[in-house]
Amino acid sequence: MNMRLFVALGDRFAKLVALLFCTSLIVPAFAQVGSFSLLPAAAASSSIAPLPQGVKVLARVPLQGTPITRMFTQREYGHTFLYIEHGQQPLTTVDVTKKRNPRIVEHQPGKVEPVRYEALSEGGSMETWPQHVRAGVDNRGSRGTTSVLESSDPSDAKLLQAFVAENANLVDRDCRLVYFASQSELFIVQDNRWTAYDLTNYTN
Repeated sequence: MNMRLFVALGDRFAKLVALLFCTSLIVPAFAQVGSFSLLPAAAASSSIAPLPQGVKVLARVPLQGTPITRMFTQREYGHTFLYIEHGQQPLTTVDVTKKRNPRIVEHQPGKVEPVRYEALSEGGSMETWPQHVRAGVDNRGSRGTTSVLESSDPSDAKLLQAFVAENANLVDRDCRLVYFASQSELFIVQDNRWTAYDLTNYTN
């Protein structure tokens, strides 16, 4: 009787040891899979170096791998669109109204409408014809160097160093946003640093 009990207990003990051994192999593997699935797409990209203090990546959008020749924005009926030109190839349109949740859409640039004013009898004027399509910023347009990062500016240089050299950039200084685009991806970056541009506009 004692021998049978001893054998039964030994068999159960062996099964328990085997179960614990299998569990020790499964749990670490499960933990590794879970940790990778939690990484955001922007953090997983190898094209970003450590960012300056006050700068953070809000969103990343995969692109089709076509060279970029120009970027500009327009505001139309409450939406903000970023247009990415690719030379003779069709442009890429990104709705960046929700800067943390941008979307690639099928949309062509609109014709910027002139603002019409009417003189008031007591002096001054008021807008009588609202603009439905407003010009935004352009990295090759009339906004000049205020719409691109310049390596000669120490503040801009720190941010340029954080991204690969071939990335095109477009700066919306009023919204404190920078758009970095390469052939494969677009980054929307929030830049909350105090710059010489802010100082100039504050004093004016």
